[in-house]
Amino acid sequence: MTITIQPYPSSPVQDKKTNNFHPAIKLIDPPVLTPGTGGILTAQSATELNRWVYDPRIHIEPSQSKHIDTRSPADHVANIRDVFSVNMSDLASVLGVTRPTVYAWLAGQEPKEEAVIRIQQLSRAADKFNHANIIRLDKLVHRPILNGRSLLDILKTDEDPITFLPTLKAIADREAQTRRESKGSGKHLRSLDDVLSEFPVSIYERS
Repeated sequence: MTITIQPYPSSPVQDKKTNNFHPAIKLIDPPVLTPGTGGILTAQSATELNRWVYDPRIHIEPSQSKHIDTRSPADHVANIRDVFSVNMSDLASVLGVTRPTVYAWLAGQEPKEEAVIRIQQLSRAADKFNHANIIRLDKLVHRPILNGRSLLDILKTDEDPITFLPTLKAIADREAQTRRESKGSGKHLRSLDDVLSEFPVSIYERS
């Protein structure tokens, strides 16, 4: 591994032995492997290394790396189930397997490689739906409000469910607003057709 040393943009460091000041130096990507991190120097290990480096001109920083998803296939399957609020039969249908297979995956059995790819894709989609904070998503999953199809129908296909996230978010927010207005006015909750009629066709229908 190549070690690069460059001036460290901070105040000079005083050597306690000689009382002389030296420009600080930054050591980038030192050749240290931290167990369990795939060779990434973590903040904790960098702190430990700095304790062992006696030259005040040397400063060690952790490596910059992208977030790595360390969830197991079982975690991903559970994430799909929980975010989309589907039962085991629907979950098996979405994943294209039988109920016993889903139970086995949740118990820790390793899926085949092609199944793992689909599981991870759907789980990452579930993450985005979860972060979108769609109100009552569990109530929208089975409703045919996506040009006659439901989100569950979409999940069973190879289509990217993220494409429909803005539509579902808009519908959920509008329905939540309608519930608040109806509750405040004492009126009955309007029907779904009434709510959807206020949207442009392009919002909830795909060409």
